[in-house]
Amino acid sequence: MASTASPVQSRVHSAQLMDHRNPRAAHLEAFEPGWGDERAARGNLYILIELIGSSPVGSHAVREMQATAELTYYSAGGPVSQVLKQAITDAHEVLRNMNRNSPDIDLQAGIICAAVVQGHLVIASAGPTVAFIATDQRLDQFPLDEERFSSNVGGETEPNIHTYRHVLNSGDALFLGESEWILQSDVRTIGGAVVSTTVSNMQEMVLHLQEQGENVPLLGLLLVYADEEQGEEEAVGTPLPTAVGAAPPVHSVPGETRATPIGTSGNRVGDPSPDLPSAATMQHQLTVPIRPPENVRNRWRKRAFRLLDRPSKWFSSLLQGLLPERKERQSEQTQQTGTEGPAPPSQPTPLEPVEPVQQAPPQQISEGPAVARTEERVQLPALPGYAPPAPSKGNRRRLIVAIAILIPLLTSAVVGAAFLREGSINQEEGLQLVELADGKLLEVQQALAVEDKATARASLSEAQRYLDEAIVLIGVTDRIQELSEVIATELQDLLQVRALYSLDVPLLEYAADAEPQRIVVSNQDIYVLDSGHQAIFHYRANPERTLLEEENGAILKEGDIVPGGVTVGRLVDIAWQPRISGFEDKASLLILDRNNNVFRYNRLDGATHLVLREQSSLGSVGQLGIYNGRLYLADERSDQIFRYSPAGLAYDDPPNEWFDEQVRGDLAGLIAMGIDGDIWLLSEDGTLIRFREGQQLPFSLERIPGLGGLLVDFAMAEHADGMLFLADATDERILVYDKEGRYIQQFVDAEDMALAGLRGLFLDEVTDILYILTKSGLYAHPLPR
Repeated sequence: MASTASPVQSRVHSAQLMDHRNPRAAHLEAFEPGWGDERAARGNLYILIELIGSSPVGSHAVREMQATAELTYYSAGGPVSQVLKQAITDAHEVLRNMNRNSPDIDLQAGIICAAVVQGHLVIASAGPTVAFIATDQRLDQFPLDEERFSSNVGGETEPNIHTYRHVLNSGDALFLGESEWILQSDVRTIGGAVVSTTVSNMQEMVLHLQEQGENVPLLGLLLVYADEEQGEEEAVGTPLPTAVGAAPPVHSVPGETRATPIGTSGNRVGDPSPDLPSAATMQHQLTVPIRPPENVRNRWRKRAFRLLDRPSKWFSSLLQGLLPERKERQSEQTQQTGTEGPAPPSQPTPLEPVEPVQQAPPQQISEGPAVARTEERVQLPALPGYAPPAPSKGNRRRLIVAIAILIPLLTSAVVGAAFLREGSINQEEGLQLVELADGKLLEVQQALAVEDKATARASLSEAQRYLDEAIVLIGVTDRIQELSEVIATELQDLLQVRALYSLDVPLLEYAADAEPQRIVVSNQDIYVLDSGHQAIFHYRANPERTLLEEENGAILKEGDIVPGGVTVGRLVDIAWQPRISGFEDKASLLILDRNNNVFRYNRLDGATHLVLREQSSLGSVGQLGIYNGRLYLADERSDQIFRYSPAGLAYDDPPNEWFDEQVRGDLAGLIAMGIDGDIWLLSEDGTLIRFREGQQLPFSLERIPGLGGLLVDFAMAEHADGMLFLADATDERILVYDKEGRYIQQFVDAEDMALAGLRGLFLDEVTDILYILTKSGLYAHPLPR
């Protein structure tokens, strides 16, 4: 009786975390070929690209990279991990060629590709991306923190591509996202959400993750792998593909005569089909052309006969040594065969006619003719019972024992030779890489002789990359250790790394639940926006800025109601407004909330609501700034910066659109804004863009070894010759550039972990003190001279 159990099929459920209407949502692409698609044999492919940099051709670059990676994955041959690596390498070449053809673009990217094929998950990534894989036993993060920013896609150097493999089980969950997730939330929160994700609660988990990202639009994809039972209609009623549902070929079996005529299929759709191929075979039949089975069998049979007819000399000698009488017996058989005459040709046996088998034969009114025809059929002879062969004796037994001994010996010899050959090749390649690194050090000396520090830094970076590849092949040798120490010393001098020795004692230490985000300083007054507590805290330092004299607590927090009946929403940004002659006689702190409200606070008046003209037309303001008494609001929804000029008792005149009509600014992912006459915008991908009078200026930061970490904030002096200070949260350092983008130096911590969790910077130009905000504390350090 046929089984009625529904067949089980595997399915991947997916949910995207970013609204599809967001332009950046196109940076995440999912390819899920359906049944009948030639690509189905390679399974599903998911590509997430985190673009680093801003350019009008950014979207075009992402599309080209995705198309290239897709084409490579579904067309190249080899193991899946190698194909994914090649796909990322090809995408890297696309972006690098675009940068070379148009130097003003200067785009880089992080890319992660995940393939789900035949119950296996294979992931490859390069640059700043993140993935979490949850099973019923563990949670994996990929790549590791120290690997995520090792290299970017699109630069002059080849990216370091990392891979991850996992055999999927029903209920396993996967999360793919951009690196900003780690900053907006934390590993424990994201990992807990992925572990808790099931098919039934995916949408709830999506909303939960979006809330953890503080509702900032971030790229993310949630996948759940599940085994599901097919419905009866899907399992039975759906016709099979041609390559599977076609009638199987009929072969003659020796010793048996079939009663089924050629051309009649034994199985029909809906009947039990024990001979159906497996799913993997069915997928293979989609791409491999079908050939007659007889030809395939004959081809392999002939090849086997050719191999058997040509035994090697050593094996023939072995046979003759073990079986000395074999040659004599063969010669006797040859003589007997020669004396006998040729055998007469065999006559073909005529086949008896058979009748087609009917699926439902009609009932016969008269049984006589039908019974007679049935009795006339030939009865098949009974097959003899199985009898095991007699045990081998004598020379045959010795031959079998000798072969059993030789097989493991020969296998060990072949494997050993292969390992020796591979080790020799690795040794040779490793030594060549060491020589290349040594040659790069010579280029460093030549560049330093002409004071070309940029070329020297690039050559040192290349030399270190060669040594890293050599270590993988041959390990750490004395020569590699010596060259590594030389490279580290030269980089230390070229990068002008300077330690900050006054970070031993913070001005303030934060509790574990605090999330300090922004800092503004005016004389001795310090204001900190804590997004964890959703409050603005006020402190007052002593004249030397070595300790705090006052801790006044929260001056404004979410949910407060200020005079005028306005409720404070979720706090977003703060800025300092100096006195404005004829308009405002008191300096105040300006506070922005997510409802586009701007509040003003000073110690005399407290917190008040600042009335803005046409405030209702604003979309989603994420940053505010003050320059020469004018108020600047960066609206992420309209990709425009609105400028208010003082008028009346507040900002009573309608705002002006600051961007030129021909300029299409991209303010999505904006995390910091600075104004010194020009407007500087720092995006979440680490790109710093400079605008002047509504137009974008050609500007890029000079590339240095190790640059590519996550920049979370910046501070700058307002005068033209001032410096830019960028907070690198990944490498726990502060990078210093001039306003032309030339690298100057970098500040690191002389103590352990003081700069861990960098969040914000503020430069007090009057005292030349740099205020540093971290996850755990607030520091004030004089600028090194």
